[in-house]
Amino acid sequence: MDGVRRSGGVAQPKASENKCENKQCHKEYLVILAVVSGLILFITLVVVIWLLVCKRSKKRKRSRKVSSPSSAALVPPPWKVFTSEELRSITKNFSEGNRLLGDAKTGGTYSGILPDGSRVAIKRLKRSSLQRKKEFYSEIGRVARLHHPNLVAVKGCCYDHGDRYIVYEFVANGPLDRWLHHIPRGGRSLDWAMRMRVATTLAQGIAFLHDKVKPHVVHRDIRASNVLLDEEFGSHLMGVGLSKFVPWEVMHERTVMAGTYGYLAPEFVYRNELTTKSDVYSFGVLLLEIVSGRRPAKAVESVGWQTIFEWATPLVQSHRYLELLDPLIMDIPEVGVIQKVMDLVYSCTQHVPSVRPRMSHVVHQLQQLGLKAASEQPRSGTSTSAASPMLPLEVDTLR
Repeated sequence: MDGVRRSGGVAQPKASENKCENKQCHKEYLVILAVVSGLILFITLVVVIWLLVCKRSKKRKRSRKVSSPSSAALVPPPWKVFTSEELRSITKNFSEGNRLLGDAKTGGTYSGILPDGSRVAIKRLKRSSLQRKKEFYSEIGRVARLHHPNLVAVKGCCYDHGDRYIVYEFVANGPLDRWLHHIPRGGRSLDWAMRMRVATTLAQGIAFLHDKVKPHVVHRDIRASNVLLDEEFGSHLMGVGLSKFVPWEVMHERTVMAGTYGYLAPEFVYRNELTTKSDVYSFGVLLLEIVSGRRPAKAVESVGWQTIFEWATPLVQSHRYLELLDPLIMDIPEVGVIQKVMDLVYSCTQHVPSVRPRMSHVVHQLQQLGLKAASEQPRSGTSTSAASPMLPLEVDTLR
C-alpha cells in the first residue's frame, strides 16, 4: 500500500515523516534556546547596569562626604575672602608693632582688628607663583570647615598676585614657644599642671584630626610655635593644611642639624613618607620639650648640636627623673608621674611608625596622669629608683 510499510500486520510510518518530526523538534529547541539565551543576556545586562549605577551613586555620596563632611567634626562657619587693602588696613600696613612673636620663616604673623571689633591673627605666607588662586581658596575653605575647641579657627584668607594670607582667630596667650623659651625675667612661667593641660588639650586636637575627620588629616608640622594658648592655657593647634603652602626646604630646615631628632619623623626626613604616626612622633618630641623646657636641638660647646634625646636618655637610664624637669617648674610632681610621661615620650618617638600609639591612646594616658597628679600633693623631694621607661628602639606595648 502507498506510503505504508506493513510488518507483522502493524503499519509503520515512512522515514520521511520521522525526519520532518525531528526537524520540527530541532527548530523548537533552537527557538527555546534563543529565547532563554536572550533572557539571560538581558538579565545580565540589567544587573551590570544596576551595579554601575549603584557604584556611581556610592562615589557621589563619598565625594560629598569628603568635600563637606556631615559629622560633628565639621561645621560650616562663615569665612571671608579679604582684599590685600583690608589686611593692610587692619594690620597698619603690617607694621612691626602688630607683628606677633613666632616663626617668621614663612612670612610672619600679625595681629589686627576687624571692623566688628574682633581681633584676628594674619599669617603671611611666602610669595608663590606656583599655587593658583582657585587651589588656594579651595584648600582654605576645606580647612575653615574644620571645627574643634583645640584647633585655631580660620576666619578667611587673601590671594593677591601670588601673595597669600590666612586669617585666624586670635588666641590670647600666644604661642607655646614663647612660654617655654622667651619668658621675660620675673615673668610668669608654666607650672606642671599647666604643662599637662597644654599637652592633653593639644593631643585632643591632633586625635580629632586623625580619628574624627574623614578622610583623616595629617598636620605635618606640629611644633611649639604652632601651638597657641588661651586664657586658661588650653592648646589651640594652628597651621592645619598650612604645610601644603610651605616649601619643602623650609620644612626640612626645621628638622634641626641632627635631622631625625627634630620635630619631623625619620620616615618623613629620609623617605618623604607621611602618615598619622608622623604626627605622633612630632607630638612626642614636643611633649619632652614641654616637660624639660629645652628645644629639640641645642648648641653645646665642644659637642656642637645636641638633640633633646641625647640629653634626656642618659638621665632616664640612670633614673634621674627630676633632672628632666624645666628648672622653672615649682610644683614638682611625683617621680612616678614623670616616669610615666617619659614612657609616653619614648613610646611616641619609636623609630618604627607602626609601633607608635594612636593619638586617642595618648589622650587617655595624659588624662589618667592628670587625674593622678591632681590627687597627689606637689613635692620637691629627691628621685627614687623606678623602672626605666622604654627607649627609642624598644617595642611599644601601649598600642
